[in-house]
Amino acid sequence: MSILNRKPDGSSIPVIIAIVLVGIALVTAGALVLAGVLGTFVLSTGERVGPAPSVSFHSGVSDGTATIEHAGGDSFSAGEMIVVVGETEQSWASLSGADGTVAQGDSISFDVASGETVELVYVGGDGRELVGRFTA
Repeated sequence: MSILNRKPDGSSIPVIIAIVLVGIALVTAGALVLAGVLGTFVLSTGERVGPAPSVSFHSGVSDGTATIEHAGGDSFSAGEMIVVVGETEQSWASLSGADGTVAQGDSISFDVASGETVELVYVGGDGRELVGRFTA
């Protein structure tokens, strides 16, 4: 018998079994690395719009009508800003009747009941982010 297929205690082990076990371990490790790389690629290929804009708003309520005005900061797409009142969500675009860029001075108005919470939520590449809240 060869020295390559002997254990220290004198018993023999076939070299082919050792080679097969090492091969299985390498294939398994390679498959795990490949799955991780492919998974990361697939999960990161979604469209990214970017972080929420840095923007300030003025809000007010008069006779059951709320008004929100873009008071300063970044411009944003009217379709990416959602107004949430109770269970109702509407985009800035649907409330203003215009789907374009919202800049300083632009405003929207809508009906609201006294005491309701109104939230402004930016929906973009990073998901949903609360950017403003007031109580009517």
